[in-house]
Amino acid sequence: MDSTVPIRGTKQYNDRRPALRKIATETLVAIDKGFILHGVSHELEAKSNDSKKRTAYYAPDSLLSMWSTPASSSTSPPPLTQFSILEVSTLEAARLLSTTAIDSEKIGVLNFASAKKPGGGFLNGAQAQEESIARSSTLYPTLKTATAQNFYTLHNKDAKDGYYSHAMIYSPGIVVFRDDDGGWEEPIEVDVVTSPAVNAGVVRKSLMGQLAKKGTEEKIERVMKERMGRILFLFEQQGVKHIVLGSFGTGVFQNNVGDVARIWASLLHTPGARFAHSFTRVVFGILGKKTFNDFGTVFNT
Repeated sequence: MDSTVPIRGTKQYNDRRPALRKIATETLVAIDKGFILHGVSHELEAKSNDSKKRTAYYAPDSLLSMWSTPASSSTSPPPLTQFSILEVSTLEAARLLSTTAIDSEKIGVLNFASAKKPGGGFLNGAQAQEESIARSSTLYPTLKTATAQNFYTLHNKDAKDGYYSHAMIYSPGIVVFRDDDGGWEEPIEVDVVTSPAVNAGVVRKSLMGQLAKKGTEEKIERVMKERMGRILFLFEQQGVKHIVLGSFGTGVFQNNVGDVARIWASLLHTPGARFAHSFTRVVFGILGKKTFNDFGTVFNT
């Protein structure tokens, strides 16, 4: 979930829900029938079907657990990854990368996912990072495939007191064709990793979370690092060179912004980081002035 989810029940949020529901419906129609932008017809069905066929599920015990194994060394390792921390949405960051990436290079996007419901509440007008992606792209049909349903069945059966699992969905060739406000845009393609952050708020309210507060915080951070390491490893294995990340799980899931920033830095940026040479560019798209400032302060320390 994004770090800037509006407070549910406020007048502003409720007033916008009907408009967001309408955008979601239009998006699903466009995936089936296409859309016209500046007099040019864009067909999406074939690309959507191809993405669905190639969607992959990674179980908690998959080989992604080997992420910490150092990448094969060479006499001249690739350059260090370039980083940008921008006060923009995930969709804006992806479009920015599309203007700089070489045509053959993949762009990857991390979906801050609901563990239990494909696309979160986007059909009902909910507003968070996952819902924005689902309203603006061909992602949702891939999350409804039989392959992807393994992910939701697992978490609906056992949410592990808010920790969820390290299971993930990889949706390749997703077409992004709208902006955050529902405006039609020139299509770009991205690969999407769907993974839930630890729901730290739920974990802290659990019996064990209340009895062992310090141990709980340490476990949350440990589980988050493992999950984030697997996310980066999956992008690396898929040959993605440009990635959109963010302040993963610091909104309604209540993870600490500083902790999340430190984990990303330890995986990507600090001396000897496992993924320091794995990608060409990583953009952290972060909305919300305080979150943006706190994240940048920690990451750049």
